[in-house]
Amino acid sequence: MRLLRVLTAAIGLAALLPNVSAAQGGRQFKDAWFWGVKGGGMLYSSASTENSVAPLVGAEWLITRTRGGLYLSFDQAFLTTTGSFLDREPDSTFQRNVALKNLRRFSIAAMVFPMQSPRYHPYAGFGMVLNQIGSAAAQGAFLNSGRYAIALDSVQSKKTSFTPLLVGGLQVRMMPFSVFGQAVASPAQQGFFLYNPSGGQAFNVSLEGGIRYNFGSSIDRVR
Repeated sequence: MRLLRVLTAAIGLAALLPNVSAAQGGRQFKDAWFWGVKGGGMLYSSASTENSVAPLVGAEWLITRTRGGLYLSFDQAFLTTTGSFLDREPDSTFQRNVALKNLRRFSIAAMVFPMQSPRYHPYAGFGMVLNQIGSAAAQGAFLNSGRYAIALDSVQSKKTSFTPLLVGGLQVRMMPFSVFGQAVASPAQQGFFLYNPSGGQAFNVSLEGGIRYNFGSSIDRVR
């Protein structure tokens, strides 16, 4: 009898596991919400470099409806470079270097989902992105504490940017996750440290890939 109970429990567990792994497969892409993780590379420029690539990781949330949806993402790019700002001493005006490290990025976009199929889900979106340098330290000597405080204000003014965002990609339903690849682009801002007036690209672009999991419906069902 004990052996029979063990066999019954094992059969029940074996039947349950495929259902758990197939949960996403039975859920529709529309009217759903997805959590995702991703990695990739971001193309950027600064005062000291043109068109460099920084590795990037992130986490995201995608909410879908029949024809549109909402996308939110938080990313971290790992970079070490040098920016600059125009510093005015009493007897001179010059570009002061600033040591930059890493970039944090928060994105939000309205999405559309054209040409859908049961497995393949292309998408595009338009929104806004907040970029912030993780660490920015002005280099060189200062005449006095007052000049240092002015330099800090200049650093803070170029440490953050808020700019439009374009995103486009393709999500493919797998088992039990969906995989995706996408491109994200935002205009390079002259008032931001990640800008090179001499030859950098007009857009900061990232290529990203990752997985998303369907956690269920994004709407309340009538009971």
